[in-house]
Amino acid sequence: MATILLVEDDKMLGKAMADALTEGGLEVTWVRSGEEAVAQVAQIKPQLVYLDIMLPGIDGYEVLRQIKANPQNPPVKIVMLSNLGQMEEMEKAKELGAADYVIKANVDLAKLVELTKTKFLTPT
Repeated sequence: MATILLVEDDKMLGKAMADALTEGGLEVTWVRSGEEAVAQVAQIKPQLVYLDIMLPGIDGYEVLRQIKANPQNPPVKIVMLSNLGQMEEMEKAKELGAADYVIKANVDLAKLVELTKTKFLTPT
């Protein structure tokens, strides 16, 4: 079973997303800070990371930098998950190594599960 690391500081949204992904048959570890995310990637070796940008402590961009810079980490697909929909935000994420960028307001939970299974967890 694929392991997903969900990095989302909003309690209600994080729980809803984690529950939807779990009900969709996926294994999910949910953390609420950038520091926890960096530690968990090394520990659980997820196949996919959903990474919010606006986090307490270090932001999602810094988390992305740290994960990609650490040669001890396995290759992992990182999808930025944010309500910041400006083109410069999306370009910055891609430049730092994000596989994709999902605007939270545009994706319902069923669609997120579908995208996870059909797009983000398939070999590229």
